[in-house]
Amino acid sequence: MLEIYVSAWGNDHGDGSKEKPFRSIREAQATVRSMVKKGVTGGITVIVGEGSYTLDEPLRFGSGDAGGERCLVTYRNAEGRTAELIGGKVLSEWKDAGNGVWTAQVPKGVRFHTLYADGRRISKARMPASGYYRSLPLEEDGRAGIRYEEGEFPDIPKEDADGLQIYVWPGGGEANWFAETIPVAGMKEGKILFKRPSCWEIGEGSRYYLQGSRAFLREPGQFHLDEAAGLLYYRPRSGSPLHERVVAPAVGRILHIQGDSDAERVSGLTFSGLTFACTDFTEDFRMMREEPGMDNAEPDENRNGIVYMRNARGIEISDCVIRNSGTCGIYLDRSVEGVRLLRNRIERMGHTGIYASGYAPGEGAFQDQLAAYRNKGHCITDNIITDGGELVGHGSGIVLYQSGDNEIAHNRIANMPRYGISMKGLRYQRMPEELWGVPVTWDNHASFLFTRNNVIRHNDLSNVMTDSQDGGIIESWGIGRGNAIHGNRLHHSGIHFSFGFGIYLDDASSDVEVTHNLLDHLYQTGEGKLWMAIFSKGIGNRIINNLIANNESECAFGTQEMAGESNRDIVIRSNIVSNSGYMYAHVNWSDERLASADCNLYWRGGEPPLVTSEELPFPAVGESKVWGKLYHWDSWRSLADGKLDARTILAPAGFVDEAAGDYRLLPASPAYRLGWQDIDFSRFGPRLNPQEGSD
Repeated sequence: MLEIYVSAWGNDHGDGSKEKPFRSIREAQATVRSMVKKGVTGGITVIVGEGSYTLDEPLRFGSGDAGGERCLVTYRNAEGRTAELIGGKVLSEWKDAGNGVWTAQVPKGVRFHTLYADGRRISKARMPASGYYRSLPLEEDGRAGIRYEEGEFPDIPKEDADGLQIYVWPGGGEANWFAETIPVAGMKEGKILFKRPSCWEIGEGSRYYLQGSRAFLREPGQFHLDEAAGLLYYRPRSGSPLHERVVAPAVGRILHIQGDSDAERVSGLTFSGLTFACTDFTEDFRMMREEPGMDNAEPDENRNGIVYMRNARGIEISDCVIRNSGTCGIYLDRSVEGVRLLRNRIERMGHTGIYASGYAPGEGAFQDQLAAYRNKGHCITDNIITDGGELVGHGSGIVLYQSGDNEIAHNRIANMPRYGISMKGLRYQRMPEELWGVPVTWDNHASFLFTRNNVIRHNDLSNVMTDSQDGGIIESWGIGRGNAIHGNRLHHSGIHFSFGFGIYLDDASSDVEVTHNLLDHLYQTGEGKLWMAIFSKGIGNRIINNLIANNESECAFGTQEMAGESNRDIVIRSNIVSNSGYMYAHVNWSDERLASADCNLYWRGGEPPLVTSEELPFPAVGESKVWGKLYHWDSWRSLADGKLDARTILAPAGFVDEAAGDYRLLPASPAYRLGWQDIDFSRFGPRLNPQEGSD
């Protein structure tokens, strides 16, 4: 194995040896590229020494930077040392402007949209300083702007007008699925007018705030950039910036890995033990593409991350720290296969931790759908992913869009405004008549959906869904077949706004296996309602051997048919429900909804497990907080000739210590008579020694 050395304290006369290291990674990269071109085999390791390496443009790696299996190339830290790659400039010359504000000179015309101080994000000056205003609709055009109450905002200096932005949840009222950041064209007569239309109309009561004016710089932990004057105004959280490391980001990506073409992919690169930090956001963030059939497809300008890959195969990112991103931590764009993301710490992202986004249905010049299936086979394991969505309200832990055959295992995900893990595609009712030259029918439509055969197992997810609504801790929408959600723990998460769920198989989520998961201590707070712990739309989903305990959910399980997508043949069997609301909520019940529901164990302190539905052929016993009416348990069990929950038991589960969260079952637990299989609680989250044994 050949070794090349880099040191932050190297000099212009370095040759890459341990004694005379290169000063920059680019110098080492040029040497590696030359060696690969000459046909070196066996492998090359670039050892990056301790220190900080500031970048004003991304490090770009292409097809000539490694030789695949013939010549693997690794970039790693020196043993026990921290090598940090910073995507911007450290600001050190500060002047006290008084009243808690400090200034620093930056080159005129330089623009950045976020700032970092001692590893924490500094927000643009905004009003309100926290929380949201509520919109009034602009009757003439609901996408062109909003109205606001007179007197809500101070006078904005003329020189700040070009930098104004609105952060808004388009929709109306509680329809807050996705957020946008839109440049403001002007404010007059109680109206905020946009420079471009929002993706959806904005009705009354949508949440928003304004940012980008010096007049808003009133609270600590915010900044304002006067681009024309080249002057940064900064109000520290405490003390002065003279005792902080303040970074102004200069790039949207630090590591850009892209092969020459889909046919000439970059392969055989590993990055290990390095720290990547501080990238920029964007002036205009559009939540999704608007063309027909592009539901949930990110616009090209949003496909960004500290680490970005396209036309790549067999790349590994392991044991790295990836923090303080303007957009995503890692973005796998379109044609990317077999990437290994192992044991990384990914934290404080503007958008999402890890985003794998394949070709949208019909996108790209492919001969058929099989040729378009190019984002697949990733191993994403043992990562810690925390604090996402700091600039994008639908930021999540891991998102798979048109990406399949992936293993998502043993990750810890926490502190996300929307999903912990999300799987996305396109539902049948939104598909065009033809894709990639092939007519689309009900019988073949799943062949166009690449979010398939994913295994999501043994992950630990907490404190997500903190700022959006109608979502879940693990969620899916319009996906392909064969996905499995197995052995995960979903816990200590609350629905803070509107409504949401634990495991949410949303529209057109079919053939999903949901097994051996633990859902505990999910709650609802403020305006939020935790409707169901597990909500299943779609066809043929199997919800088996899950433990749902001590949640504030209105109901444990729910089903619903909507948007023209069938909801039938669901299996709900051998689950334990303890102190987690009523048993079922079946919105628009139909006789084909359940293939089976039986051998479950239910306990709520002796209260009956009532069932919610709109209309059942029995007298109702009350009104449901979720939907429709409440029906008695005996009425429910008399449906379908008595086949529903005929062997379900109403009894305490027999936990070792439920109050202390010890959900092991005592040997005498009645759940064992129902076919219960013990969940191995030791498997949740990252493994200390992932190489020892397998699952």
